[in-house]
Formats: sequence, structure tokens, C-alpha cells
Amino acid sequence: MLQNFSNTIFLFGSIFLLVVVFVAIIVFKKFRGSVRRIYKSKGPYLLSPGEKKFFDALVAVAGQDQYVCPKVRIADLVEVDLPESDKNFWASFNKISQKHVDFVICDRADFSPLLIIELDGGSHNEKSQSLRDELVNKVFKDADIPILHIKPTNFYEYKSLREQISMTIKENNN
Repeated sequence: MLQNFSNTIFLFGSIFLLVVVFVAIIVFKKFRGSVRRIYKSKGPYLLSPGEKKFFDALVAVAGQDQYVCPKVRIADLVEVDLPESDKNFWASFNKISQKHVDFVICDRADFSPLLIIELDGGSHNEKSQSLRDELVNKVFKDADIPILHIKPTNFYEYKSLREQISMTIKENNN
């Protein structure tokens, strides 16, 4: 009789445990599915087709002692030359912290930035973009890092592009 009672308790306990696990799985799936996604991929590519075409041209003309880095945040290239306690520090930092430049040519040996390159498409004629360009030019002038603005095209003449890059880097080193 005691054996029958133990078997019955074991059977009900097992059924109860299975029901709890089943309910837990359903609740977990429902909860996991109801969490709202906040972020999603912007798309499959980091660079637009025009940026990719220009990147390929830059890689082709860059010296063997240089790297080409796309989409670099300005605050990773320069820092605000004020103490954090200065009332203008954070305003100045915020101006650069969420902006990037199109391309940076770096020295392969130490990754020091040699040249900033901005690909100036049609949006650079808009007032807001023009103000952004003025800020970016000032930031890199202050930081003594040369910047080169290039208009996008369907074809990049490698020799001319190489000369523009070399000349701009050399001018800054003099």
C-alpha cells in the first residue's frame, strides 16, 4: 500500500514538473518575443557604392607604408585642448564626438594620421553640411592634421589622386 502511494506521488510529481517546465518554456518564448528591438543593422555594407569606389582608389594609390581607414570618428583623431573643468570643454567635445570623417590615411608604422580625406558629394552644398565642413576644417587645422576635400566622380585618375595626397601631406610637413 505504501509502495502504491509512493508511485502515485511520484507520478503526480513528475506530471506537475512537466507542466511547470512546459509553462516556463511558453512564458519564456512569449517574453523573449515581446522584447522590443531598439537597434538594427543599417544595411549590409559599411560604405555606400560611391564611398567604396573611392576607397578602392585610395587603397590603390596609398603608399606601402600607409593604411586607409574609412569612417573614423573625429574624437578618435583629436582631443579638446581644454581642462574638463573649463566651461567650454563639453560643448567643444560634443561638437566632435558624434561626427566622423570619410577617410584617414595613416602611417603604417604607428597609425598616426597623415591626412584626412572628405568626399564632398552633393549634400556638401547644403547649409547644414557647409557648417559641418567649416567646423571639421577648423578642428583639423587646429590639430595640425591636413584635410583634403575631393569631389566624387565615376572615375578616379590614380596618378592625379596620388599627387594630390602626396602634395597635401608634404605641405603639412613643411
